Amino acid sequence: MNQSQETVTYSLETILMRMEGKIDSLQKDVTDLKVGQAVLTGKVEGIENRLNSLEGNQKYQVWALIVLLAGAIVKTFFSLDPPLIRGHLIIFNAYLLKFLFPWQFL
Repeated sequence: MNQSQETVTYSLETILMRMEGKIDSLQKDVTDLKVGQAVLTGKVEGIENRLNSLEGNQKYQVWALIVLLAGAIVKTFFSLDPPLIRGHLIIFNAYLLKFLFPWQFL
């Protein structure tokens, strides 16, 4: 078995400079990751706010549908003078929709 023993000599200064360069590179990568995480956190908060807004809008829409359904039931079963009551219910429902969804009528 022929083993060759090669010795490579580097100066301590060269080794430390290479290590410093690698550490600086890693610090830059960590800083970039922190910035990216902050951006993602902001985007997630924005999505959360939009989701809460959508949930609120859906609640109003459900209540509007319930009231419209109740109005239709009242009109159907308790109509003494159908043309008069029908006209008032249509006007009432129109005002109700305008009240619940004002941004739709701008």
